[in-house]
Amino acid sequence: MSLRVPLWKVVYDVILLLAITYIWWFFFKRRRIYVSGLRFFVNRASLFLFFGVLGNMLDLIADFYPVPYDYYLIEAFYGVSIIGSIYTMIAYVLTLERSYIPVVIPSDLEGRKDSLKSNPLAGSYIILGSRGKVFDLLEILKDLSEPTLVFTRNPDLYSDLGDFVVPVWVTQIYGKGIPPTALHVMQDEAIRFISEKNGSIVVIDCLEYLLIYNDFPAVFKFLINLKDIIVSSRKALIVFVDENALDEKQKALLLREFEPL
Repeated sequence: MSLRVPLWKVVYDVILLLAITYIWWFFFKRRRIYVSGLRFFVNRASLFLFFGVLGNMLDLIADFYPVPYDYYLIEAFYGVSIIGSIYTMIAYVLTLERSYIPVVIPSDLEGRKDSLKSNPLAGSYIILGSRGKVFDLLEILKDLSEPTLVFTRNPDLYSDLGDFVVPVWVTQIYGKGIPPTALHVMQDEAIRFISEKNGSIVVIDCLEYLLIYNDFPAVFKFLINLKDIIVSSRKALIVFVDENALDEKQKALLLREFEPL
């Protein structure tokens, strides 16, 4: 084995290989943890970055051994990797613009508020759509200004609404909130809240996260039990969920039990 290129070129290729391999592994190990709408982009990023890893490995081998058509092979691997990564980034941004950046239609939002205002202390509701619709939920809660308990992955999102909102962080971090597997603790917390607050509302804004740690039947049973308790107490339960996290059967079951907002 003899060195066919300057030493700095070998060092550069090694550093580049380590960097690209790390980025590829970062996406590869996350290929199954996201909802289907985002999993597509993680898988594509992993695939195209792998072409970059192959190209860089071939480039490093060619520093020591002659490889037939190495120039064309390396250019092909790098080209597929770069073009594929650019395509994935553009497709991801377009998906964010279509599905996750909120576009609020005033007339539609007013209809949702009126639906809840008509019987604000007795009912179970669901907001089913993209994550952007969480801003519709914030508008509804702000307009009602009733005592509200929110189980969420984003407590800071609700903290600015006012003192009437009590956000509870659902997290695996010990001592910082409620674990996603502790559905009974969430139910007890909700029951305690509605028993102490008149006209209270309970919001579940972490259903996607709960489904990562629990199967759907367990989460559905939790929601139904909580719904029966809250509705029988003449209070309100609102469930917010990204529809991309559910299959058609799961959506149908939820819509059978919860009134769409």
